[in-house]
Amino acid sequence: MVVLIICTTTLGGCLSVPHVLPEAPPKTVSFAQEPQPGNRLDALSQQLMAAHPEGESGFLMLDNNAAALRWRLLLADLAEETLDMQYYLWNNDATANLLLERVLQAADRGVRIRLMVDDITLMGRDAGVAALSRHPRIEIRLFNPVEGRHRSTLLRGFEFAGKIKQLNHRMHNKLMVADNRLGIVGGRNIGNEYFGLNRKQNFVDFDVLAVGEIVPRISFSFDLFWNSDWAYPGEGLIKNHPDPALLDELRHKLEERLEDSREMLVAFGDEDINAERMLATLKSELYTGRADVIYDQPLVGEEMPPRQLIESLRQLTTKAHDELLASSPYLIPDDDLYQIAPELKARGVRIAALTNSLGATNHPIVHSGYKKHRPRILEAGIDLFEFRRDAAPADSPNTAPVSAKAFGLHAKFIVIDRRTVFVGSLNLDPRSIYVNTEMGLLIDSADLAEAVTILFENLVAPENSWQVRKDENNRLTWHSGAEIRKSEPPSSFGHRFQAWFFGLFSLDEYL
Repeated sequence: MVVLIICTTTLGGCLSVPHVLPEAPPKTVSFAQEPQPGNRLDALSQQLMAAHPEGESGFLMLDNNAAALRWRLLLADLAEETLDMQYYLWNNDATANLLLERVLQAADRGVRIRLMVDDITLMGRDAGVAALSRHPRIEIRLFNPVEGRHRSTLLRGFEFAGKIKQLNHRMHNKLMVADNRLGIVGGRNIGNEYFGLNRKQNFVDFDVLAVGEIVPRISFSFDLFWNSDWAYPGEGLIKNHPDPALLDELRHKLEERLEDSREMLVAFGDEDINAERMLATLKSELYTGRADVIYDQPLVGEEMPPRQLIESLRQLTTKAHDELLASSPYLIPDDDLYQIAPELKARGVRIAALTNSLGATNHPIVHSGYKKHRPRILEAGIDLFEFRRDAAPADSPNTAPVSAKAFGLHAKFIVIDRRTVFVGSLNLDPRSIYVNTEMGLLIDSADLAEAVTILFENLVAPENSWQVRKDENNRLTWHSGAEIRKSEPPSSFGHRFQAWFFGLFSLDEYL
C-alpha cells in the first residue's frame, strides 16, 4: 500500500536531530546452525516426528491470538543456542515489548539472536536499534533502509518519495525460528492488534507452528535475506548513537513500559507460559504432512521482480479440481486471476474469497482500489465475502482483559481441494504480488486443510461476514442471513471519506 510516514512513540523516540545513515560496516556472513547434542528442542522435534514417515513435518494451527503470542514467548524462553526472527513490522507496544524482553533474556543466557526488520516501519527508532546492537549476542539488520539525512524525522517521508523506485521494495516476510528446530510462519506482525490486545480493533489472524524437516528450510529462507545486499547491519547506527549506556537505558525503559502495561499483560505472566502444558497441546493437536517453503528472492528490482512465490502458487491453484478458498485482508486481483477463475469455474471448481469490509479494514486506501473490482470478481464466478467489523467468530479475536468491539481480518491463507494449505505473508494485491518480498509454507495435509476449511467457513458465516452478490438489476447487494443491504454496510465517516477520495485515482499498482 502507499506508505504514509507518521511520527509514533517508539524506542529511542522521534529524533529532532537529523542523521544520515552511516556507511554500512563490514557484514559478517552467518547461517542457521545445527543444534548441539542434548539440545531440548532438537530432542522434542525428534520425539514429535518419530512415528511419522521420513520427509513429513508437523504443524500446529495458531488461529487463537493469545496462543500465538504465548508460543512466540515460549520459543524465546526455550531457545538454547539460536533465535532467528524476520518481520515487516515490530511495534513499540505492550506485546512487542514483552517479546523483546524475552529475546533480551535469551541473549543474556547466551543465545545468538538474529533479528531482521523492514526499515520502513522503524522511523525514529535508530537509537533503540543501536542499543540492542551493543549486546554481544544480538545482531539486527534492517531491510532496504532509508539513507537520507532525515531518516529519523518527519521529513523522512519526503526522502522516501524522492527515491520511491528503490524504497518502494519492502520485505513483508514473517517468521521466527528457535534452535533451527521449531518455527512460526504466518500473517502476524509483532504488535497488540495481532495478538488480541488492541483496545480499539483486533485482527483475526493465522500462523502455524512448524516442527520437523521443514524448519531448516525456513531457516534457509531467512539466511538468504540476512546475508543479502539489502540487509544493513544495525551496529552501523552506533556511529550516530555512540552512548555506551544506551543498552542499559533501553532495559530500564522496557521495564517501565511493561510495568505500565502490567494490567493488560496479566494473562502473559510467567505463570501462564506453562511449557509442559503447551508442549502437551502440541503433541495432541499436531497435523502432519509434507511441506515446502516458497518465497521471493531478496534481490528485487527490474532484473529480478519478486514473483517467485506467486508463480509457485499459480501453478498449484490452476490444478484445483473441486474447491479453492482464499482469505486475504486486502484483495485487488490482477489479470491472471481473472483468466484463471473462469477456467476453474468451467471445470466445476468452487472459488470463494474472504476479505475485509470497509468497516473492518485498517487501510481504507486499499479498499478504494478493491471496491472497483467487486463487479468483475463476481462476474468471474467467485463467491465473495467481506468480514464484518462487528463479527462474532467462534474464537474471539480479543485476549482478556481487552474487549475491543471492532474486528478486522488479517489472516492470509489459501486452501486447495481440502488437501493443500498455503499460509504466509502474502496478500492478494499488486503490492504483495509484484513489489514486496513474501514467504510462506505450502503444506500437503488433508487433516490440516480440513481444519483450515472449517475456520474459513466459520469466518464467512452470516454473523461474521457479508456475502456480496448482484441483484436482478445487476447492482451490488450485501447479504447476511435474512438481512439484505443495497449499499455498503456501515463504517466510520473517516473510512468512507478515504475510500471515496482515493477512489478518484488509479492506484492499484501502489496498493
